[in-house]
Amino acid sequence: MGSSVQAGSISGGLHINAPHHASLPAPAQLPPTGIFANRAEELRELSRIAATVAGTGQPRLLVLTGVGGVGKTSLALHWLHQEKASYEGQLFVDLRGFSGTGPLPPGETLERFLRALGTGAESIPADLDEQAALFRSATTGRRLIIMLDNAVSAAQVRPLLPNEGGSLIVVTTRLRLSGLVVNGARFLDVDPLGLDGALDLLENVIGADRIGAEDEYARELARLCGRLPLALCASAARLAARGRWTIARAVAELGDEARRLSALRTGEGDMSVNVVFNASYQALDHAHARAYRLLGIHPGPDFTVPAAAALLDVREERAVQLLDGLADVSLLLEEAQGPDERYRFHDLVRLHARDKAVEAEPEAEWSQALERLADRYLRTAVAADLTLLPGRWHLGDHYRAEARPEVFADRAEALDWLDREQDNLAAIAQERHTAGHHAVTWQICEAMWPLFLQRKHYQRWIRLYGLGVEAARACSDARAHARMLEGLGMAHLNTQDLDAARGHYRAALDLERRAGHPLGEAAALEGLGIAELAAGAAAEAIGLFGRARDVHTALDRPRGIALMTRHLGEALSAAGRHAEAVAHLTEALEIFTGLDEPYHRARTLTCLGQAHLRAGRPADAEAALRASLGAAREAGARHEEAGVLRELARVAADRGDPEAERDHLEKALAIYAVLKSPQEEAVREQLARSDPPP
Repeated sequence: MGSSVQAGSISGGLHINAPHHASLPAPAQLPPTGIFANRAEELRELSRIAATVAGTGQPRLLVLTGVGGVGKTSLALHWLHQEKASYEGQLFVDLRGFSGTGPLPPGETLERFLRALGTGAESIPADLDEQAALFRSATTGRRLIIMLDNAVSAAQVRPLLPNEGGSLIVVTTRLRLSGLVVNGARFLDVDPLGLDGALDLLENVIGADRIGAEDEYARELARLCGRLPLALCASAARLAARGRWTIARAVAELGDEARRLSALRTGEGDMSVNVVFNASYQALDHAHARAYRLLGIHPGPDFTVPAAAALLDVREERAVQLLDGLADVSLLLEEAQGPDERYRFHDLVRLHARDKAVEAEPEAEWSQALERLADRYLRTAVAADLTLLPGRWHLGDHYRAEARPEVFADRAEALDWLDREQDNLAAIAQERHTAGHHAVTWQICEAMWPLFLQRKHYQRWIRLYGLGVEAARACSDARAHARMLEGLGMAHLNTQDLDAARGHYRAALDLERRAGHPLGEAAALEGLGIAELAAGAAAEAIGLFGRARDVHTALDRPRGIALMTRHLGEALSAAGRHAEAVAHLTEALEIFTGLDEPYHRARTLTCLGQAHLRAGRPADAEAALRASLGAAREAGARHEEAGVLRELARVAADRGDPEAERDHLEKALAIYAVLKSPQEEAVREQLARSDPPP
């Protein structure tokens, strides 16, 4: 698999190493408020409720409830932007409770929040309870704003609550979520705007002159929209885009629509929203109406221009025109994220668009659109994988393309794209599996490997590769099935569940052998070897790595030979066979130096330094470790850098230099603290036991 593992003799437990970035700034994730009008009473009430528990040091939990489109999110954001100066940072997440794409699992939110607070990816556990406990530890004593938008249940919210420290948590939901009472929640019901507020909102969009000229019709328009901000904005956007239209014309259209759609009234009272969306939809030309319908079937939470172009089967320039046209009439929300322009639906609008797709689009058009979309995402993910790990072997069809455009300028850009699009990639993998296109599902999993290896989204890694196992089994593709099991095994190695990892690798080994796939057999043997080395069974690991290396040698794969040779060096060193260990590690180093593998060169130098130290050659160990330190810094591998500093501290202790030992440990501690690494506590204990310098 081309993985790097510290195990057995390496202090600090089992983990997969990857480059890390510098300490993050305080999170400032609150989106802008957008159009906001006349909620002075609600703002005062929010401040009053918050003040009732102020000064206690306990988190303040406020829950805003109300029907869809009533403006809960805008109200919360407006108030929180007023309050944020008193807090050290803000976290925000859309929990997607009513999006039609499935609610966001708490574990994914915790991973995002922990990373935003500076926790290193390798330090985030896969278990939800452990993640929640780590989040509480990370927020103890801190004053943070945490906004949880569109929650669907108390169970979705509860793991996301911080520890004591005066944080402010605001939840928006269409449901009461009375289960949060035990967590000290205070509730505010958000009603539709009053008439004055509704008129103010219309005036903000279409101007005071038009409102003044047709005051009675403006009042009637507010009534027909149910005074819901979402419906008012949609109607006002149509009027703003058509300066010659009168408000009376919009009222006439909505009045007729309301009569025809009176049966759509629901317990949630969203008839007015459906009325407005129908009016906006019917005013679209053919091209924009088709775009609206097809974009509604996108299974992910948002999309970029390239994705929309693939879904709509148009050039990207045309896709921009269609997207902007839908945004102009408030049927799409435009958001910037990193280098991409991204678009998304309000959850009610998405459901409306999907309803229209069901009504108007033939099933064949649906199927073809989703096939184009999945193919676009998969091709781009493959390009990212090849940019990041060009020497890794693959199974998917797209890897065999003879000509491939330059999609990414460098490895950092490719990895960031995978990270930004992981929600969409996971959603498409699930949709394709559900639709019976299983091969696409496991190929998406395969292409996402570098993301999981380097950014360590443990829960998604395990969940998605579990889906990949199901998809490959449904294809009756033994090689793909084994490939997915090997990826799942590595995920469990990362989470230190050695028994689960062994089970997956053994099953993969059996499949690879029956399929007559020696390269896959080597991957399964490697994984089993890593598990045995982590368990302290160096002799068993040596045998497994040797068999894997024989396969790579027979296939003439230098990269695989180098990886297995390094693994053998680590295992031989752990077994006390020092001369053999150094010889193997030196051989691996020569190969990696000749390949474009800077990270693996640094890892191999570290292993070589450790082997020299075990063999009682501290001078040779220090030379290798200092070379590794430079290579790790060049590669941006901060966790590896800290590990090298710990080894240099051992060298200093061996030669009786406590001052140098302490200096190395303090530098390692500084890195671990920034990364929120589990090794931080062990280094603190080392420093506490050592004598301070004179």
